[in-house]
Amino acid sequence: MVKDKINQGFTLVELMVTLAVAAIILAIAAPSFSQMIRDHRLITTANDFMGTMQLARSEAIRRGVQVTMLPITQGDWTSGWNVFTDWNGNAALNDVGNNCSQNNDCFLAQQNSLSTNISSNSNGSLGKGFRFMPTGEIFTIDGLVNGTITFCSSQSNSRTITISSSGSSRVGIGAECP
Repeated sequence: MVKDKINQGFTLVELMVTLAVAAIILAIAAPSFSQMIRDHRLITTANDFMGTMQLARSEAIRRGVQVTMLPITQGDWTSGWNVFTDWNGNAALNDVGNNCSQNNDCFLAQQNSLSTNISSNSNGSLGKGFRFMPTGEIFTIDGLVNGTITFCSSQSNSRTITISSSGSSRVGIGAECP
């Protein structure tokens, strides 16, 4: 009695050809995938910074008190940042606690240091920090604001945050980073 040949799987040759094709496709796609990850990290950083600025501004308006946003290391936003109520307007972290009652400075948001392959650059006194007034206006620690903060990652287009003294800000795409 002759049995029909039933297909019971793949041959070794078919499996090797499939693996070779998959390896070629992966070799082509891997470099662009890592670039995509770098681009998305940079976009996320800029959006997180903008979101924190919007939080600080809205909390200043809602609470009717100055809210301050400072980089952890002065002049370097990649070190992270702190946002806190600033009842006495001294822009100092030494009297900030966790009690958010009236007349007590408290933390509203904190950002840890950013990825090591992201850098920041700010013009003027923007690197020192911001003060958001209960009216929604924004000032630097030294005075009026008009300028940009740029976040950069190698071989990606930079993300530039433009800030005006009215309190409005926007993210734009800048030149390619070195």
